[in-house]
Amino acid sequence: LDLRVNLFNAFNKLNLANFGFASDSTRINTGDNPNLSFGRATGGLSGRVVELQARFSF
Repeated sequence: LDLRVNLFNAFNKLNLANFGFASDSTRINTGDNPNLSFGRATGGLSGRVVELQARFSF
C-alpha cells in the first residue's frame, strides 16, 4: 500500500495574480477618466489544493 498526499498553498499564503500586459491595472488613464485600479492587484490565484493518492501493488 502506497499513500501520497500533495499539498499546494497549504498555509494559505496570498497569491496575487500577475499583471497582464495592457490590462486595466497597468493603464494610468482610460480616456478622460483616471484609472482607480492602477497598480493594485485586482485578483488572486486559487486557494488550498489537496491531492490524495492510494496505490495497491501486488
